[in-house]
Amino acid sequence: MNKISYFLRLWKAYQRKGLVEMIQYPADTFILAISSLLRDASGFIGILAIVSATGTLGGWRLYEILLMFSMCALIESICQTFFDNVWGIHVLVHQGKMDVLLVRPAPVFFQLLGDVMHYPALVSVITYISIMIYAIAHLEIGFSAKLLLLLTEYLLCGLVINTGIYTIFNSLNFWIIQGEDVAILVQTCREFAKYPMNLFPYIVRFVFTYILPFGFVGYYPAAYLIGKTDDWILAGLPLTAIMISILASVFWRLGLSGYSGTGS
Repeated sequence: MNKISYFLRLWKAYQRKGLVEMIQYPADTFILAISSLLRDASGFIGILAIVSATGTLGGWRLYEILLMFSMCALIESICQTFFDNVWGIHVLVHQGKMDVLLVRPAPVFFQLLGDVMHYPALVSVITYISIMIYAIAHLEIGFSAKLLLLLTEYLLCGLVINTGIYTIFNSLNFWIIQGEDVAILVQTCREFAKYPMNLFPYIVRFVFTYILPFGFVGYYPAAYLIGKTDDWILAGLPLTAIMISILASVFWRLGLSGYSGTGS
């Protein structure tokens, strides 16, 4: 219990640190919030334009597309707000700043996540929650305890899957100079997961289900809500989250155990 209390206090301190940094640079905060919203909106508007012209996209109607896209983008926005510093691993490793985290009396990965908070991304979080509720209401899914439990499972597992995948590929920086380039490539591929997966060939669906399981952070939960897939998703979400978290832990621990600083 004391250990849990310690981590809660430490996380609270990191939140306060992030808020202070945001308040100190209001112009930067505003620009980042708007740029994040515009970046997400550009892809969203493109999908809506296609659906408006064709009526459907891979058999998915407008409000079904809204639901899937918002679920996928919501996970990404929350991760960008609270867990985005996995993208800073290359800086910590290549500039020797990881040494600072190693000498502190707290788990290094916990410090890594807490050290950077992007609160401007909360604008996107609020936007996508609103779009999700709007889509659910128009799809007449019906708000119920079952829906709440499914959304909670999707949210928790989606955050683990999304952060875990990026942790795996950013951990490559422990071994190669331009490891972040691989992670950026993976992030670019993630954009395909915002579209109905039945649009793509089998090999693409296989990759986004078993290799880079981004399908579980939007497509499969949305498909289940609108009756386009079976109950297997209820077990598939936590199993995928567990597997990704184990792999991420292995990559992180192996990389950290071999880290020896910059030598300068």
